[in-house]
This record gives sequence, C-alpha cells and structure tokens, in this order.
Amino acid sequence: MNNQLEEQFIQMLEENKNDFYKMAYSYVKTEANALDMMGEATYLALNALPTLREPQYMKTWFYRILINTCKQFLRKNKQIIYTNDLLERIPTKLAEREELMDLYEAVQELAPKYREVILLKYFKQMSIQEISTVLSRNPNTIKSHLKRGIAKLRQTMGGMYNG
Repeated sequence: MNNQLEEQFIQMLEENKNDFYKMAYSYVKTEANALDMMGEATYLALNALPTLREPQYMKTWFYRILINTCKQFLRKNKQIIYTNDLLERIPTKLAEREELMDLYEAVQELAPKYREVILLKYFKQMSIQEISTVLSRNPNTIKSHLKRGIAKLRQTMGGMYNG
C-alpha cells in the first residue's frame, strides 16, 4: 500500500474523528455502537484505500463508507435505540435545551432520506455536491429531499423551525 496515502488517511481520520463519531452516533444512537461503526468503517476504508482514485475527496469517501456501515448495521439488527446521551451534551439554558431537544426529536422522526440530508447539511455543514457524492444521489434529489425535510420539520414543530 502507498505509505503516503495511508499517512494522509490517518491524518484525515485524526482531524475529523469527532465529526465522524457524531455522524455514526446520529445513526446508531449509542456510544458503543458508534465506536464500533467507526472501527468497522476504518477497517473497510483501509482495505479499500488502494482503490481510492482521488485522494482529495478522501473525507467524503470515508463519510460514505461510514454511513453505509451504519445503515448496514441498522438493517442487520433492525433496531433503533433512542437515548438521551446527546441531549446531555447540549446547552444548559433550559429554553435552548428544550428547543434543541424538540428539534433533535423532530429530525429523528423524519424518513431516513430526509434525516440523512438534513444531518449532513446542517449538522456537518456539507455542500449539496458533497452530500450528493456521499449518498450517491443526484444533487437535484438532494435539494428536493432537503426542501421536503425542512417542510416536514416546520410542520412537526408547528412553524417554530426556520432552518
């Protein structure tokens, strides 16, 4: 394997490990499962690293592997575990915390195709093109899912959400 590419991969993982963990956690809902998904995705990515054609897109490539690993885990286990671990880490002001809890719950209730796009766009600040690449979908489909997901959030939250 190309040592330079492997070093670049390890550096990219180190620089983005918190974001990757948060993404995995948003799918599997427990710390242990999120860490397992990170490990599994890292293993898969290291094995596939020689096939990476464009190293400048390594981060997007790894997001795709991580998300697919999480989806496969959920399909295999057919379970969704809701916990309040994430809510314990959000702001302490009660009003802000309650609003964020409502928003978090509303996002979790969305259909997966809308939830994925909203999480990547607003929680990971990815562009439409990056989301399109990660999810292997047309950018217009991403825009459509984003628009519909936001509309559903507004409906669910009674017009409170202005994302």
